[in-house]
Amino acid sequence: MSQTKVARTIYINSDQVEALKKLSDRTKVPQAVYVREALDMLLDKYSEQLKLEFKDSFKERVFQKDFGI
Repeated sequence: MSQTKVARTIYINSDQVEALKKLSDRTKVPQAVYVREALDMLLDKYSEQLKLEFKDSFKERVFQKDFGI
């Protein structure tokens, strides 16, 4: 079950860009997948403050192995 993705513009440090590109090149996993994974981890960390039922949906996506391809 795929979720609709929405385009966003973000600004990150050039070191982060290079590291993300290198990781993506070596693993053949798209950069966007890593960015979504990082965002999921951040939202999970702060889920109590956001009062979201985020943890269950995060776990579900991990098990579905959604690589965004």
